[in-house]
Amino acid sequence: MGNARNTILVLLLGLILGLPMTSAAEEFDARVPLVRAASGNYYVDATFGNIGGTSGRMLVDTGAGIVTVNAKLFDAIRNTAKVTPAGRIAMRMANGRTQAINTYHVDRLRIGEHCTVDDVEIAVLGKHGGNILGLNVLSRLAPFAMRFEPDQLVLSSCSAPAMMPLAAR
Repeated sequence: MGNARNTILVLLLGLILGLPMTSAAEEFDARVPLVRAASGNYYVDATFGNIGGTSGRMLVDTGAGIVTVNAKLFDAIRNTAKVTPAGRIAMRMANGRTQAINTYHVDRLRIGEHCTVDDVEIAVLGKHGGNILGLNVLSRLAPFAMRFEPDQLVLSSCSAPAMMPLAAR
């Protein structure tokens, strides 16, 4: 029953993202442990920059268009990773309001131990903002799946190439 459910989840995610489904979850590049919070949300551990970079726990959110970090995590990232300004974007917040947000390029994001994405655009929220792994990274690692026996984020295309910044689109 668990394998059938996982296969269906992989197929649904692929269809949503419009990807050809030629891989089974067992053939993906990396498996990253998911941490389930009491709220039912799932998180992964991620590191910005190279070895010795800044680590943080990120909410896996397929409804978020971009990786977001709060001001505290961003201040730490600036000290351990190459960060360059990317621009400003209009972001619809969870409360429905639109807000102008600064975005930056970070040279590298490692999800778990073995999945690296170079040149990642992040949006920096205020001190109370959430740290979110959004679709600008997840889509570069597609197809991907969430497995629940054990809890894992299963990723493809690790070491994904850089994409055009959102601010330039």
